[in-house]
Parts: sequence; structure tokens; C-alpha cells
Amino acid sequence: MPETDSKQTLEIYSLNGVVTTVRNPVRNNILHMLSKQGTASFSEIQKTIGLSKSTTSGYISSLVYAGLVIEISCRDGRKKEYKLAATPLGDIKPAGTTVSTNEFREVIRQAYTNYGKLDYKNILPHIIKVALMEAGVKIDPIIGRGGEILGETIAPYLVADTLDRTLENICGFWAHNGLGEIKIRSIMPLKLEVYKCYECMILPKGMGTSCVISSGILSALFSAFYHQKIPVIETQCMTQGFECCSFDVSSPVYEE
Repeated sequence: MPETDSKQTLEIYSLNGVVTTVRNPVRNNILHMLSKQGTASFSEIQKTIGLSKSTTSGYISSLVYAGLVIEISCRDGRKKEYKLAATPLGDIKPAGTTVSTNEFREVIRQAYTNYGKLDYKNILPHIIKVALMEAGVKIDPIIGRGGEILGETIAPYLVADTLDRTLENICGFWAHNGLGEIKIRSIMPLKLEVYKCYECMILPKGMGTSCVISSGILSALFSAFYHQKIPVIETQCMTQGFECCSFDVSSPVYEE
């Protein structure tokens, strides 16, 4: 799927062990939609991209032909839906659109001047992430998957028989490991706030929501509690100037 417009973000996907890229914004819009909600009908995709039926069909067909999207039949057999077949890996921004890292560099300089206020080994992940973003490379889906793997590993120790006990264990895990201080903003719907968030508190401002590891860990833990996939979305981040990071935990879906 050759696309040469270097002014658009280049999205990276993995398909059967092979890395493939997509630059066209309409195709990426479709792929983002499927990645977020799992499946979508033709009419849902058309509504999202806002194009005619024939044009929408052309875009979907190209993604199916490339193997990035697969067509599945609904239970009633009357309409078809589409599902993402590839795994999102990240993206590469066009030249001139990368985030400034001057603020992060200043944090490092200040820490060196006042040695002992910052443990350098603890910021190695941040250094790697900032260096990648300075080069225009963002691999949040991979980093988020790492968070999910961690969450799946610790779930047997943190997930309890009640939501209250599970939340208590999660808050304790965050505090004990220096990841931040979790506060429960609301239960229905479930919203969490993380203060002094380790993952992002020293990252440069303007990076958007950045706590993909935390989102991955929380998603895995609540998925284990509810016995179904539970997405966790970061709605605000300290890198955006907020005093804390906020996470919305999706409600479980029960079949009637």
C-alpha cells in the first residue's frame, strides 16, 4: 500500500510478523476506529469518515485486500462487519511536528546540579521515550501492551472477590511501588485519579495523554476482575498541565 505524502503521520502495524505502514489519513481513521471498538459495520465506518458509500467501500476494500482488516458475518447474517486484523505498533510524525524536549532536558540539568533529588536509573524509561518522540517516533501501543502484560502477571495477587477490595489492592500497589497516589473519583462510572504520577510527571508538556503503561496495567486488572476485556482510557494527563492524571474505566457489558 505505497503512500508517499510525507506531510501525513505514518502509522505502523504488525501483520503476521511483518511490519506494514499506512499514511493515508482516511485509512488510518478506519483502522483507529476498529482498534478502539473492536468491530464496526459499513454504515458505522461511513458515518465516521463522512464519505459517500462508493468511496467508503473503496477504502474498506483496500484495507481488506492488504490484509489489515477482515470481514466477518453478523449473527443474523443480514449485514457484515469489519475487524482489525493487524496489531497497532505506533506512528512516525512528519518532520517539524515533533514535541520539544527542552523542558525535559532542563529537569535533567537541575537534577544533576542538585544531585540526590532524582534517581537517574528510575528515569531511564522516560529518557528512551523522549528520545523516540524527539525523532518523531511514538510506540504507545507497544508500551501499552507491556503494561497489559504486567497487569496480567500481577492480577492473581491484586484482583479480589469485590470491587472495593480490588481497588484497595490497586491503590496499595501504586503507592508501594512509587507509581503515584490513586484516588477514586467515582464508582459509577468508575473514574480514577493518579497524583504524582511516575509515568509522566517529568515528561515534557504538550505530549498529550502519555500514561499508556498505567492504562495497560489497569485494563488488565479490571479485565481480570470482570472476566471480560475492559478498556481504560486516560482522559487527562499531567503533561497537559493538569494536577493529576485521570482514567475512565469502561463499564462491563453483560448479555441479556
